[in-house]
Amino acid sequence: MQLTDEQWKLLKVYEDRNYVDFIRGHIGRDYPALADDPTLRERLNAAFARTKELGFTHDGPIVDFLYMEAGDPGFYKMPAVAAWLNKPDVPAEQRFEMLLQGTRKKQQEMKEQN
Repeated sequence: MQLTDEQWKLLKVYEDRNYVDFIRGHIGRDYPALADDPTLRERLNAAFARTKELGFTHDGPIVDFLYMEAGDPGFYKMPAVAAWLNKPDVPAEQRFEMLLQGTRKKQQEMKEQN
């Protein structure tokens, strides 16, 4: 069976939608308060599309990006974050991982101070 380019594109759209819904299910399981958020599906789909625009290729950072969106709506649209992700010379996926590392370090420092 051979698929046309249009059929491949449609198949990819369904595959992406299923992927995001799968992650949304995990987010709802891990954070039950978010499970009933009527905006979650749309926000996650937009965030997923943004990961593709930025060139993300690995599941780990994509999943982290979606979790971050679930807990902090529109985080990637904040000027400082958007500027950081769009900087040249280092792939956005790597920059996002650096951002997460910095955030985790800051959280750890805050815990140690208390």
